[in-house]
Amino acid sequence: MSEVFRLMAVRARSGEAGPAFLTAADGRALSWQDLARYAGALRELAAHRQLPDRARIGISSADPLAFTAAYLGILAADLTAVPIDPRLTQAEIGATADRLRLDVLLAGDPAVQPWLPDTDLWDIGSVKPLLVRSSASGNWPGQGAAMRPAVLLTSSGTTGRPKGIGLSQWQLLHAARRVAHHHRFGPGERGYSPLPLFHVNAQVMGLLATLVSGGSLVLDRRFDPHTYWERVAQWQPTWLNTVPAVLAALATEAPPPEAVAARIRFARSASAPLPTATQRAFTGATGVPVLETYGMTEAAGQITANPLDARARRVGTVGVPVGLCLEVLDEGGRPARPGEPGMVALRGRAVAHRYLEIGDDGRERSRSARDAAGWLRTGDLGSRDDDGFLRLHGRTDDVINRGGEKIFPLEVENVLLAHPAVRSAAVVAAPHDRLGQVPVALVTLHRGYDTEEAVEALHDWCAYGLARYKRPTGISVADALPTGPTGKILRRRVREAL
Repeated sequence: MSEVFRLMAVRARSGEAGPAFLTAADGRALSWQDLARYAGALRELAAHRQLPDRARIGISSADPLAFTAAYLGILAADLTAVPIDPRLTQAEIGATADRLRLDVLLAGDPAVQPWLPDTDLWDIGSVKPLLVRSSASGNWPGQGAAMRPAVLLTSSGTTGRPKGIGLSQWQLLHAARRVAHHHRFGPGERGYSPLPLFHVNAQVMGLLATLVSGGSLVLDRRFDPHTYWERVAQWQPTWLNTVPAVLAALATEAPPPEAVAARIRFARSASAPLPTATQRAFTGATGVPVLETYGMTEAAGQITANPLDARARRVGTVGVPVGLCLEVLDEGGRPARPGEPGMVALRGRAVAHRYLEIGDDGRERSRSARDAAGWLRTGDLGSRDDDGFLRLHGRTDDVINRGGEKIFPLEVENVLLAHPAVRSAAVVAAPHDRLGQVPVALVTLHRGYDTEEAVEALHDWCAYGLARYKRPTGISVADALPTGPTGKILRRRVREAL
């Protein structure tokens, strides 16, 4: 029996009152009893179809409640969950199923899903999964898989080709328990999350942390700044699951009533660096404090977090490690001195051990995610102060080398974002004949600002706030920045746009 199934069954038998998961739009709900029944039905269907151990089950559903039942049911059945972005086209879903060797595609709308001869097609259903179409060949593509984890995710691919990341059920639940303990979740706590469920943050911070803590979670299909506070007022959460793009959008909306804001302990920010200007603007406008954190898929989500005690938080940092071994390493692989930038590295059982790579020939290979000393090098640059608080400086791939002088885009972006005209900003490297690279910026503006006047003002602003070599040589204005589902800037597309 899997640990997820045991936890689910314990909560169902205890008769805990109230829903476990709800949808913000229409109030549909799942109780622990509903989830336990769904998991049991999924186990029976898997046994009927004689699925191999750790068969890969793709989940494609835009309905957050259906996704939740399917995701937890797959974990409870000791199969491998492969979350898929429901916005993909039929052709893209078919290519994903083929590339990731899915044995089953569990779909929210099977009528529009692709026909794959080697893949079972199941309907998620409202109360249990239903077999729609059996594999025509009788073969299971996952039998030759190189990895058989509890969940198979892919990296965001913002800086390179996506790679597969497998996480065990122990790693997922260990991360969920660390999250629940740090944030003091329990039966009386309720979260609100409009974040996409096919990403690890919403899965662990939301679904699994709710499972291990016995709280409840309100799920929304998507983020809408115009209805956000109305739904928060309706469902009365005690914490909010957010990303910087959500906080930036809410900072310009009408604030919630004081009674609504007073109930919320914190808005947790993750998935991308949080500009200091955004944090201050959001809290100043709403009265809701922000808890900045840092995580990645390889660590099943959370790596560091600021303290719950607001007096102990440090603005501009992502907090201290939470139940993980973290170090900042210099170029020689040694621990960096306090304040000295270096590579953020992780080590321990809670961190992914191997990556899955799929060659152009379709063959799967796994490779170690660690170096010879056992460190997983995150690709993030950071520094720690004397008390261990981590400050992020950006990705190693994003550092701009201007004639030998290193420029961290995040520092320049924070200066741009502090100007009242700027809504969002991205800084990337542009080629230069003499210096090799120079920084250039792409920004979006708040309504009411003239483009030419704003660009001129921003050059003056940077001249005041940045050393000469850090100043963008060019500033362009766009209607929107290219971002991923969680609001993370896609820098490759910014470079293409510029």
